[in-house]
Amino acid sequence: MPEDHSISRRQFLRNGALLSGAILAGGAAGAPWIRPPEVEAALMGIGQELREILNPETVNRILIEALLRGGDFADVFAEQRFRTNIVLDDGKIDSVTYGYPRGAGVRVYWRRQTGYAFSDEIQYESLLDAARVASAVVQNQGAVAPIDVSPRSIHPPFTISSPVPLMPETSKFDLLRRMDAAARAVDKRIASVRIEYADDVRDVLIGTSDGVYAIDRQYQVVAACTATAVDGTNRRTGFASLGGRVGTDYLARRDPETVAREAAQQAITLLTAVPAPAGPMPVVIAPGWGGVLIHESFGHALEGDGIRRGTSLLSGKLGQKIGAPGLRVVDDALWGYGRGSYAVDDEGVMGQRTVLVDGGVLQSYILDRQSAQYLNLKPTGNGRRMTYRNWPLPRMSNTYIDRGSDDPASLLSGITKGFYAADLGGGSVDTTSGNFNFAVRMGYLIENGKLTSPVRGAVLIGSSLQTMERIEGVGNDLAVEQARGTCGKDGQMVPVGVGQPTVRFSSITVGGTAI
Repeated sequence: MPEDHSISRRQFLRNGALLSGAILAGGAAGAPWIRPPEVEAALMGIGQELREILNPETVNRILIEALLRGGDFADVFAEQRFRTNIVLDDGKIDSVTYGYPRGAGVRVYWRRQTGYAFSDEIQYESLLDAARVASAVVQNQGAVAPIDVSPRSIHPPFTISSPVPLMPETSKFDLLRRMDAAARAVDKRIASVRIEYADDVRDVLIGTSDGVYAIDRQYQVVAACTATAVDGTNRRTGFASLGGRVGTDYLARRDPETVAREAAQQAITLLTAVPAPAGPMPVVIAPGWGGVLIHESFGHALEGDGIRRGTSLLSGKLGQKIGAPGLRVVDDALWGYGRGSYAVDDEGVMGQRTVLVDGGVLQSYILDRQSAQYLNLKPTGNGRRMTYRNWPLPRMSNTYIDRGSDDPASLLSGITKGFYAADLGGGSVDTTSGNFNFAVRMGYLIENGKLTSPVRGAVLIGSSLQTMERIEGVGNDLAVEQARGTCGKDGQMVPVGVGQPTVRFSSITVGGTAI
């Protein structure tokens, strides 16, 4: 992790204003005149305002104010971010935007009730006011004395030696142009390519009434390629991405040109795809992004707020069998370079690896502090929030089906007629009933144990518990997708990782149009 360089708040804001104003005035085509040292100086200024204004002494005073009327718990959460977004479209840099949101919020909770107030400025007096507003949730209770906060050591679960977000802007532009050229070179039928790049440098500070004072820096990057192939009136789109909490060495392992070619090849393959079959049949789901199925169908049902309200189909099922014997599900905030990885969650609990399901038996829920207290369980380090404007909710980090022992190729054996989901798209699930549906971006027919024709327009439809009981085999090729997971809940979007090895199900209903 690079050492921070000193920069005054005035200079930081001046740099940010210079960058934003320059883009508006000059347009993306003029981007090369942005001097990398100024960009880097602005980035290095992230977090300094937090440390200067919200030191342990001022955080203690804010927490005392928050608990003057009582309450079970209070915390202060502050963040500063620096975001960069670049879009390349039709072979040219289409737009470059920068943002540096910052602010802080104070939360008080008492039993099931939560009081929260925030300020868009990191100012001591503003946060005292926020504490008074948040404390209004508590009535008719005496003051509670918080424990004085003390700095906690943050042990990063992995080291990022040269974060991608700190690369010079010229290197980012070059990366996008290389991806564009690689995608177009796949086939002359590639008619358009769009590359969307986004990175984020985020410093967070958390102070809690049980004595935690923690500061953490988090990097995030994603570059997504969408390629469109056209053959007459037939038009198909392919997609691939790279990213995560990674350094520049990652770009040697996950070559940007290869990613772009994957997107283009997917679009070309779909030009010859046949309509999806329909009806219940054996289904094999590919490793990696296929884990979005377990994220949506099981993960959300395990989140503590739904559990304590009794609205989840998994409420009260700890210790019970809920899946096939080979099913092991893990939520791991410490997964190396994962999109959903963190050392400390957004309410001051250290990130951890939690086994949720083992041998098909439910072992743990996904818990923030408030849900854990209500359920008389320990928090699992899953209190997360989108920004300082939101209070934390129990959320997944990197959630995956753990590796099994089967040879992935063997999982096709014996299937006379079935469906292989190579890449899933979006989906939805009702956590009360467990009913789900997922679009399949790329699929193949399985005929006599082999992959044959590519398929378009398939949807997987089923029930969570029934589907997890129908797991027949789990491969040894676990992969966790770290570039494209963004989870939405109650209006809050947070980055997550999903994953699985190759998994075979005895039957899932495939929604298709083929007769």
